[in-house]
Amino acid sequence: MIKDLGEELFVGENPYHIESIFQKGYAYGYSHHPDFARMGILSAIEMACWDVVGKDLNRPVYDLLGGPVRESIRTYTYIRDADPPLPGNTILWHNPESSAQRAKYYADQGFTGVKLDPVQGRSKAIAEFEMVYPTQESIEALDLSEKVIGAVRKAVGTKCDILIGTHGQFTAAGAIRFAKRLEQFDPLWLEEPVPPEDMAEMAVVVRATSIPICTGERLTSKYEFARLIENKAAAILNFDLGRVGGILEARKIAAMAEAHYLQISPHVWGGPIIAAASLRLDVCTPNFLIQESMGTFGGLHAELLNLNPAVRPSPHSDTLLPTTSSN
Repeated sequence: MIKDLGEELFVGENPYHIESIFQKGYAYGYSHHPDFARMGILSAIEMACWDVVGKDLNRPVYDLLGGPVRESIRTYTYIRDADPPLPGNTILWHNPESSAQRAKYYADQGFTGVKLDPVQGRSKAIAEFEMVYPTQESIEALDLSEKVIGAVRKAVGTKCDILIGTHGQFTAAGAIRFAKRLEQFDPLWLEEPVPPEDMAEMAVVVRATSIPICTGERLTSKYEFARLIENKAAAILNFDLGRVGGILEARKIAAMAEAHYLQISPHVWGGPIIAAASLRLDVCTPNFLIQESMGTFGGLHAELLNLNPAVRPSPHSDTLLPTTSSN
């Protein structure tokens, strides 16, 4: 599919014509309905065009999008990799002591946000890419979630935000019961409490809890985000640049959010290219909140992001600096 679309639509196109290239690919086949496959391909091609343009002009992409509004980027990380390893099939997020230990480890590195999914059983299924149907959790599972988040809050104090990911595993009623248990710990957000397709149900959760609701990583176009905003179904949008059409489309979504006093936090799970593109968008977007990462950006991420190995979130800066030596 990548080869077919690329050869038929984009070979010979001017990489400066980014809007035209996106519109051509989006409308291909007389269908304007986005899907993960097509939007992933379009996103990759769109980001490649920005890379070509930035290198040709010898300017970072954020300069081409209005210029930087900040010099550094705040990041959060998932809590992961229990040390020492937990016995048997125990999941780190279901163990209050181990979750607290790892949260403090990342907070001591300088992260001012840590994220986890503390719901017993459900997060294990999600981690193994099994089918998860929206439901209400048991009292036992809610009790454990409360203990885990309480232990994490005690470990990191007020120097670190707690972010809770649920991957759409609740009904609206179930999400509200879950949220009520955790409001006392003042999380920065509750992410995708219900499946993202039903924005009216997401809005029900928004109205029922003091925890800000974050969603968007599974949406694929500015049109879906427009409906999300119209439904007042989130306070924070975590779109993925590899799913929404690339940098310019993400910029449009961010602008819609800004007009409604909403914030953005790009989803980064797809590797260093999406991370690099997200960092450039973060730098020039006024309503940016915090950037997702998986620990510090090391290895291939550091190589492609052109980061000095010494550049890491620190207790003094709580940021990850973007490169300015390339686009």
